[in-house]
Amino acid sequence: MIVGVDEAGRGPVIGPLVVASLGIPEAQINILEELGVNDSKALSPSRRLEIRNKILKYKNWKYSIVEFSAEQIDRSMEHDTLNNVEVKLFAKAIDNIGSECISKLILDACDVNQERFGRNVSSMIKATSKNFELISEHKADSKHLIVGAASILAKVHRDLEIERISQECGFEIGSGYPSDRKTKDAIPLLITKDSPHIHLRWSWATVERAWKEAGKGKLPLRPRIPQNTGGQSSVDSWYRQL
Repeated sequence: MIVGVDEAGRGPVIGPLVVASLGIPEAQINILEELGVNDSKALSPSRRLEIRNKILKYKNWKYSIVEFSAEQIDRSMEHDTLNNVEVKLFAKAIDNIGSECISKLILDACDVNQERFGRNVSSMIKATSKNFELISEHKADSKHLIVGAASILAKVHRDLEIERISQECGFEIGSGYPSDRKTKDAIPLLITKDSPHIHLRWSWATVERAWKEAGKGKLPLRPRIPQNTGGQSSVDSWYRQL
């Protein structure tokens, strides 16, 4: 099985970070080209959704979506780096689809040192045997169809979550990226109460700056996340073998 892994939402000030993995038989890699798979950033939202729905119809393909909320990101950033968080999420997404049957693993590296990122992810995978070819590259989503497909799964999932958050807020929040005009306009509306909105990343400088510009003083600390009594990880994950 060839597996690709990519993320969506590393830089936004609103919403979750999403990591997706996709595993398919190597002999079927040409199907991804037939489906029109490309780097998700090169596709329109409607085209991404169309391709994503086609990918999910293949019953012998495996995928995993791992979502890390803004709240979880903030809590992790108190003692970790974003690169290390992504390493753990990539490993989680790989383990979810069954790392024992991988023949080739291709990662879209988030670290400036792409080889180091690959080594770190590999070391976190729970498989007892790691006898697979490992490729860790920058912009792998535009170089490898399997990673492009994973990027589509991650991007569509995050887009749907951003749409849900927007509906919850009652106004448009844009893409969640600080450079997005709609997001810029939404941030002041998300800091009107005694603390920033739960879906904002409080640890981002953008939020701290907006909080101070609103004359609200020092940014408060996030409340502690309640302990999960179900024995599950703080990483919210979904896994489905198609």
